[in-house]
Amino acid sequence: MNRYQQLFKELQKEKLSAPSNVNDHIMVFDGTNTFIRSFGATPSTNEDGEHIGGITGFLFSIGKAIRDFKPSRVVVVFDGRGGSRRRKTIYSDYKANRANKTKLRRHDHHFASIEDEQEAMRHQFSRLVSYLDNLPVTLISIDGIEADDTIMYITDMYKDISQKITIVSTDRDFYQLVSPQVQIWSPIKKKMYATQDIVDEFGVHPNNYVVYRTFTGDKSDNIPGVKGFGDKTILNCVPELGNETEFTPDALFEKSELLKEDVKVGKKYQTILDSKEIIEKNYRLMNLRLLDISATHTSNIRSIINGPIPQLNKLEFQRIFMEDKMWSTMKNLPDWLNNTWLSLQAFAKQTHN
Repeated sequence: MNRYQQLFKELQKEKLSAPSNVNDHIMVFDGTNTFIRSFGATPSTNEDGEHIGGITGFLFSIGKAIRDFKPSRVVVVFDGRGGSRRRKTIYSDYKANRANKTKLRRHDHHFASIEDEQEAMRHQFSRLVSYLDNLPVTLISIDGIEADDTIMYITDMYKDISQKITIVSTDRDFYQLVSPQVQIWSPIKKKMYATQDIVDEFGVHPNNYVVYRTFTGDKSDNIPGVKGFGDKTILNCVPELGNETEFTPDALFEKSELLKEDVKVGKKYQTILDSKEIIEKNYRLMNLRLLDISATHTSNIRSIINGPIPQLNKLEFQRIFMEDKMWSTMKNLPDWLNNTWLSLQAFAKQTHN
């Protein structure tokens, strides 16, 4: 096959795989994760010297992902008010380390105090929603549940409908959702995670990633793991986690009971049994498939998802943009709007028919 035949074959393949329906390729952004990361990493200021990195960093980040992967639909999900309440009933210190977190403070943000920074975050978040309201995206924030749970429910809704679902987040909890239809894009690592990528990097199949995480815990959510169990120890003791077949905590404890008296490895399995309460608690906290969402919540999610996607409103977007004096940071705004959003606008029109 010569070079031109190969090129033609690749073009035909791309054409066949290109989405034609609004739900063919859904890209779901973990909005809370993206905003916090953008605010802390982007020192941009407007013409008045006010920090606007949470807004510009967010818009640039989702814009790049959209241009790179060309989804047919974009959904942005934020934590709802009181979203952590359910998990706090399981573990009262869940996310307790975030109350006075100062990790976001940067010298180039010029905030006089943590209170000033938090006020800037609140203002920028509110303003960001105004920008998103004028783009062809679906916004979802359901009071009483976290973004993780909403995203899980959306993937469950569309797993048999969409050809592809791409979740955009740096939160590793989403690795447990990876399947032939679901992939995870990490904007920090610049890496797309499919099933084999999870296996290659962690030695664990996505179906068993939650059990693996019950050992490691999650510092960002203030969830402690099992002491003495690093990656190698976990995989040496529980190689079953690398298999596609689900390996449950109950199976883990049964295995540990059988091996706890073994002269060579018994101590590690006894530690697993001694840590049963931690493992079970972490499994309930971190397993997104253990959905505990009320019928009212699921009905609200479905109503938003099944509703029409907003139209691209260039005039209003640019009016807010000028009001916020962001022209020195986001140059060539008309080109950015056209190159990023026009294709999504065409798909969005399908939902208005």
